[in-house]
Amino acid sequence: MVVWSPFRFNSGQEMANRFAIAPLTTDSSHEEGTATEHELEFVRRRAASGFGATISSATYVEQNGRSWQGTGATHDGHLPGLRRLAEAMHAAGGLAILQIYDGGRIAKPELIGEQCLRAPSAVASLRPGAKTPRAMTSDEVASLIASFREAASLARKAGFDGVEIHGANHYAIHQFFSPRANHRVDHWGGTLSKRMNFALAVAQAVRDALGPKLIAGFRVTPFEAEPDGYTLEDAKLLCNELARLDLDYISISLDDYRKSRPQRETRVYNGPVEENDAPAENPITEFARVIAGRSAVMASGGIKTCRDAEEAIAMGADLVAVGRAVVVDPEWLSKVRSRNEASIIAGLPKDEREIAAALSIPPRMVEYLLSRPGWIPRL
Repeated sequence: MVVWSPFRFNSGQEMANRFAIAPLTTDSSHEEGTATEHELEFVRRRAASGFGATISSATYVEQNGRSWQGTGATHDGHLPGLRRLAEAMHAAGGLAILQIYDGGRIAKPELIGEQCLRAPSAVASLRPGAKTPRAMTSDEVASLIASFREAASLARKAGFDGVEIHGANHYAIHQFFSPRANHRVDHWGGTLSKRMNFALAVAQAVRDALGPKLIAGFRVTPFEAEPDGYTLEDAKLLCNELARLDLDYISISLDDYRKSRPQRETRVYNGPVEENDAPAENPITEFARVIAGRSAVMASGGIKTCRDAEEAIAMGADLVAVGRAVVVDPEWLSKVRSRNEASIIAGLPKDEREIAAALSIPPRMVEYLLSRPGWIPRL
């Protein structure tokens, strides 16, 4: 089966199989931005089951862009912690990829200070209780691009095999591309092509910092379900330009790969679902056509079985990222490989006290998961 075959990236790096651990928010790092031992064990145990690659929880590139209590890659002081994280991700010989991000208007004021909240434009998020950020100056935009470059350089020094740029899920890069969030009329906004400029500049900066032999990936939300958001056709144009930059893969962020359902900015997981805005064609298939083999396509969202993975690849993906299934069952891949899917754990233990101990989930991450009802099932 294709899912168990190796895959070689443009950079020459090779995954032993087509399965990657998706980036998973742990919200469990030390305040200074280094991974706790609980966090390292969470990663180590899951990587040990033989995934071709592990992608880290999103790592902030500027203090003012922190959206949760996660790891940082902002200065040399973060290097020792990043090295330990890379070592944990290399547990079974798979590739270690550091995801990097900036929160923009959805950074947490309690982590950065309300006065530090900045974004492409002075437009508040749709999230309940969101504060209105101030618009970034041109110098600040240039500085943020440089911060992404520096984070990629730190990842290289720390021993990671590559970097994934988080351009999805309503964080800063997504905001620059969104006509809802970006009302600028300079080089960074005003038309579709100018709204692409920030994403393309970050991708080029990261590619340059990594050099040609490390993996550069980019995660994108395929369309916005919110009124007046960007469309699938817009995102296809962006991905066509990204593929020109010699990226190794483009990851499509979906809550369910079958249903063309991206994460909403409100992050409501147990409310009514509106399908009216879903495109007729699945984004995986559409992106694969546009990218046309220049970069790999990674699918995610609702991958629970080997059959799911095979179906996503049949739609046009080269790789699949597994998130919720491996949170619930750290040995998920081992069970899939041994054709013992009947033994896969279907949900988090009912007793909250069992979740952290039985599944090697950091206590703060348990709180984070349970604060999002409907996202992960309970037994």
